Amino acid sequence: MRPAAVGEILIQKANCPLSDEAELHAVLTDARAAAAARNVLLFGDAWRTVRLLASAARCTLQAGRGDFALPLITTAFDLCPEPFRRLASLQNEKEAVEGCALVRPMLTAAKSEGVGQDVPAVVCTALMVWHGALASTASTSSCPRGFFRFSHVAGEILTELAMDASTLDKLAECWLYNTLAFADRSNNTKAAAFYLLEELQDEIQTPELRERGEWGLVCSAGRNACVRVGLHGPQVVAKWDRLCMNLYAEGCAFLHASQEEVQRRASGAMSILRKSFATEKTCYLIDFRRPLQMSSQEATLLRDAAASTDLCVPREDFTPIRVACFLKHYTGREGCTSSVSFPFASVSSVVSIAQRHRYADIAIELIRTGSAPSLGDDSLLLWGTELECLINRAVGSDGAGVECAPRERASTHVHFGVPSPLLHEIAQEWRATDVLRILASSQTVEDKLPAGLTMIRGDRTIGHQILRDKIAPSFVLDGLSRLIVCLVDEGDLPLARCFIPFVAGICERMSSQANLLVTLHAIAAFAQGCHYDDTDGYWTAVTRVLLPVLLPRSSGMSPAYRQTKSVVAGRTFSSRRRVFDAFCGTFHTRENVHSHCQLQVLLTSDHEGVQLSRSSSVEGMTVWEKVLPVGRTLLEMVARMREIEAQNRRHLEATLYNKEVSLLGKEKMEAPSDATEAFSNSEVERQSRKARAEWWEQRHAFDSAMRKVVEKLQSDECFGCWRVAMCGDLSPSCLLELKRVAAQLLHDIGAPAHHVLDLTLILAGLPFLGTRCCAGGKLLFSPSHGSAEGKCASCDEVLCNLSEALEIELLKNGIAAPSTGLLSALRGACLSALAKMCKAISVACESELGHLDLLSLSRSSLYLVLDNELHALPLEGMDVLLAGNVARVPTSTFISTSKAESLDICDGGVYCVIDPAGDMPKTSKRLLPVCRRTGWKTSTESVPCGKLMHELYSYRAKAYVYVGHGKGERFLHRGELYERLPDPDEFPAVFLMGCSSAYMEGGASYDSYGMPYAFLHAGCPLFLGCLWHVTDGEIDRLTKRLLLLLAGEAVNDGDGASLLPPRTVGEALALARRACKLPFLTGCAAVLYGTNLSLERTVDG
Repeated sequence: MRPAAVGEILIQKANCPLSDEAELHAVLTDARAAAAARNVLLFGDAWRTVRLLASAARCTLQAGRGDFALPLITTAFDLCPEPFRRLASLQNEKEAVEGCALVRPMLTAAKSEGVGQDVPAVVCTALMVWHGALASTASTSSCPRGFFRFSHVAGEILTELAMDASTLDKLAECWLYNTLAFADRSNNTKAAAFYLLEELQDEIQTPELRERGEWGLVCSAGRNACVRVGLHGPQVVAKWDRLCMNLYAEGCAFLHASQEEVQRRASGAMSILRKSFATEKTCYLIDFRRPLQMSSQEATLLRDAAASTDLCVPREDFTPIRVACFLKHYTGREGCTSSVSFPFASVSSVVSIAQRHRYADIAIELIRTGSAPSLGDDSLLLWGTELECLINRAVGSDGAGVECAPRERASTHVHFGVPSPLLHEIAQEWRATDVLRILASSQTVEDKLPAGLTMIRGDRTIGHQILRDKIAPSFVLDGLSRLIVCLVDEGDLPLARCFIPFVAGICERMSSQANLLVTLHAIAAFAQGCHYDDTDGYWTAVTRVLLPVLLPRSSGMSPAYRQTKSVVAGRTFSSRRRVFDAFCGTFHTRENVHSHCQLQVLLTSDHEGVQLSRSSSVEGMTVWEKVLPVGRTLLEMVARMREIEAQNRRHLEATLYNKEVSLLGKEKMEAPSDATEAFSNSEVERQSRKARAEWWEQRHAFDSAMRKVVEKLQSDECFGCWRVAMCGDLSPSCLLELKRVAAQLLHDIGAPAHHVLDLTLILAGLPFLGTRCCAGGKLLFSPSHGSAEGKCASCDEVLCNLSEALEIELLKNGIAAPSTGLLSALRGACLSALAKMCKAISVACESELGHLDLLSLSRSSLYLVLDNELHALPLEGMDVLLAGNVARVPTSTFISTSKAESLDICDGGVYCVIDPAGDMPKTSKRLLPVCRRTGWKTSTESVPCGKLMHELYSYRAKAYVYVGHGKGERFLHRGELYERLPDPDEFPAVFLMGCSSAYMEGGASYDSYGMPYAFLHAGCPLFLGCLWHVTDGEIDRLTKRLLLLLAGEAVNDGDGASLLPPRTVGEALALARRACKLPFLTGCAAVLYGTNLSLERTVDG
C-alpha cells in the first residue's frame, strides 16, 4: 500500500468525526505538514487547511468529542495566514480585548491581498466550533473568567463578521447555547448570569446592577449582538430558563441563610425588647410616665445594635435573585415563550425580607417579575401594582389619594338610647387593605389614629389578617411609629404609650436593623416627651441614650407640643376632636351662645410670665390681653399645692390604716371584767376624743395652708388687681356704660386712651379692689348715699376705700400719673360706675337701710382656659370667683361648639351610684335618702365594667352621680371615654364625687390628662369632681346640699336662713361649698369643668 500523500488524511477525515487519539494525532500531523508544504494542487490556498480542520472539528464536536475537537480547532487558528493567526491567542489573553478592533484590520489586510470572500464565514465557523469545544469540555474546575472573556471577544467578532441577519441568528443561537452549556457543565450559574448581565448592561434600568460587572469587559450596545439575537429556539430558551431558576434558587438559599444569621445576631436585642414590654398593655395607664422595664444600660445595648450593620442583610445579598429576575424578565421582553416561573410563595418571601430591611427599590423589582398568587390564595393582602403603589407612597411619605372612605358610615352606628360607638368599632368595618394603606402612607393623626386603634383595640380580625401577611407588618410598624411621634407632638403621651408595646412586639417578631431603628425612634420620641418633667431621672437617661436614633423633623410635620404650649391651650383635646369630626361631622360653632366671658391663662415659653387673654360675648367688647411677670410664682404655688396634697393624702391613708388596726385589735381582745371594761371604755373614749381633736387639728392645718395659697393668688405677688379679669361680665348695657365712664376718666386725668379696656375691666371688678372677701361676705352700698357725702358713714367708707384702691392700682400699673386732682376724679368715676352697677342688682338683695350688696351683682359665666400645669391651683377659692359662675374648659372653642345649655332634673333623669364598694356605710346613710326620690335611679352595687354606659343610655339619664372611692374607673374607664365618638346630644352631666376624680396630669411636654377631659371628650356637657383627696364626711355634706339644690328643693344655710335658688350649676356648687367645715381643703377641691349649665326649667311650646 502506497503511503498517503501530504494532506490526504486531512481530506479523508474532514467530514467525519474522529474516534480516538491516534486519528487525532494523524490529522494534526498531516495538517501541519500540508500547511508547511503549501500544496497548491491539493489545497488551492492556505485557507484550505483551515477549512478542513474546522470541518473535522465541527463533526467531532457534534459527535460529542469536544476534547478532540478542541485541539483540531486551535490548530486551525495556528495555521491561519497572517494577520488572522493572531486569533489563536484569544484564549490566553490576560486582559480584556475588544473583538471589533481586533478583526477589522485583519479584514482590511485580507482584502488588499485578494483573499477569498468566504474567509469571514470560515473564521466564524471556526470560532463557533472553538467556543463550543470549550463549553463541552468544561468542568467544575474550569476557569469562568477565561471562558467568558473569550466568549465576549468571540461574540463581538461574530457580530462584526456575520454577512447577514440570518447568518447572525444562527451563529448567535449557537454562541448563547454554548455559553449556557458552559454554566451547566462548570456549575458556574452565578458567574454565567453575571457575565450575561454585563453583556446586557445597556438594557439594565437599575444603576446598581449595571455596575455589577466582574469580568472587566468593555461592553457597549451593538458590539456583541449574540445575547440579544441568540435568545430564540426551544433549546436555548430552556437552558436560559434553567439558568434563571438555578440562580434564583441559589440566591434564595443564600438570602434566607443571611436573614437567619441576622435573627441570630439580633436575639440579644430582641430579648431586651421582649423583657421590657412583657407586662406592658395597650390600654390607657393612669401613671403613663412610669418607667419601662428597660434600664438605660439596656437602652444603650439596643441603640448600639440598631447602629450596627450586623442586623441588616446587605443589599448585595439580593443581587443573585435580582439578576435572575432581570434575566427572566429579559426573556419575555425578547418575545420568547418562557416556561420559567418563580414560585409565588418564594418571591413574596423575598419581597418581605427586602421590605423588612427597607429596600423598597428591590421589593418593587421583585414584584415586577410577574409572579402571581394562585386562585384563592389570600395569604397576601396586596400584590402587583397595588403593592408597588403602596411601597412608593410609603417611601415618598405621600398620603395623597389615600381614601378609606367608610367614614360616613359612622352615622349608621348612632342609635337612640344606645351609647355612641368606639372609634375602632367604626374602623373595624373597613377592609384590611384600607387600614394597611392608611398606616403605610398617611401622615395625619386624623387618618392614622382610627387605623392604629383598630390594630390594638379591634376584635383582632383585621389585626390578625394584616399581621399574618408576610409584607404588611413592616408597613404597620412604620405607620404606628409615625403615629406615636405625631401623638407625642400633639402632647398626647398617654395614648402614644398604648401603641409602644404593639410596635415592640412587631419588631421582636421581625428583627432587622430598620425595624429596630423605627421602634427605638418611637420609644425615643416618647422618652423625650417625658423627660422634661422627669423627677427620678429615668426618662432623661433614656432620652440621652436614644437621642442619636431620633430622626430630624421633616418640614411637613406639626410643631412639637412644647413649641405651641404657650399659645395654644388644649391642643391634644382639639387634635382628638378633629379625628372624630372626620367621622361624625364637625361640631359647628353656634352663633347664639349664652352670655359668657372667657379667660385664657397660659405660661409664657420661658415660664417667667403668664399670658392673660380675655374675650367676651358682649358685642363691642374686644379681646383684652395682658402679660404678668408671675409665671415662676404660679409654678411655685403649684409645687406647694402638690406638697400639701401629698401630706393630705398621707394623713388620710394613715387614718384609714389606724382604723383597720383598731378593728383588728378589737377582734383579738379577750372579754374584760365589768370594772376593767368601765375603765377601759372611759380611757378609750378619752383617747378617741384626743385622736379626733388631733385629727381635726391637722385637717384645719391643711385648710389653713390652702387658704394661704388662695390669698397669695389674690395678692399683688400674683394676679393682684388683674384678678378682676376673672369676674364674669355684667349686663351688656352696664358694660358699655362702664366703658364710657372709663373713656371719660382717662380723658379727665390725661391718661392714654389705649388703656380704656384695662380701666373698663377694673371698673367692672371695682367691688373686689378694696377688700379680699370670703364666702358669704357682703359689700353694702347705696349710690344715693354715696352722692351726698356725710349722709351715710358706711357708704362714704366704701366709696373712699374703693377710690383709694383704684388710685393705687392706676398709679402702680402706669395708667395714671400722680396729680392733685386725681383722687377727686377717681371718686367721681367710682360713684358713677357703682351707680350703674346697682341698677343691675335685684331688689330682693336690698337691705333694710336701702343698701345693695355689690358682691351680689349678676354676672355671666366665666370659663377658664388654663395652662395644663395650672389645673392644681384652687382658683375657685379667690374672692372674684366665690359666686360660683365659673367653669374650666379644655379649649378656647369648647363653649362655642357645646350644645347643652340647661340641666333640669327636678322631674328625674338622675342615675346615682352610691358606695358601690360597700365599705362606706355613713355615706350611704347620708345620701341614699336624698337620692331615692321619684324619677331617680339609685344603685349601691358594683356594676360590671362596660355595663354602666349602656344603663345610663337605656335609662336616658340627664345626670350621672358617683359617690365612692376614687374616679370610678372600674365602671367607666377613661380609655373608653377618650375613644368613644362624642355624643353631646345624649351624654349626661357627670358628678364624680370621689377623691382626686378631677385631678389633671399635665406637663411641659404633654397636655392635660384626666377624667374631666375624658368625659368632656365623650360629649359630657358638664363634669364636677374633686381636684384632690377629701374625707367622706366633708364631701358628703357638699354632695348632699348640691343634690338638693339641683333638685330644686329649699335649702337652709348654717344660720337657718334660706338660700336663694341657684341659677346655674356653678352657683349651686358655690352654695354647696358653704356646707363644708373646711372651706378651702374640701370646698375648693370641688370644681366644675365644661359648660356651666343653667338650672332654669325648660318651657314647652
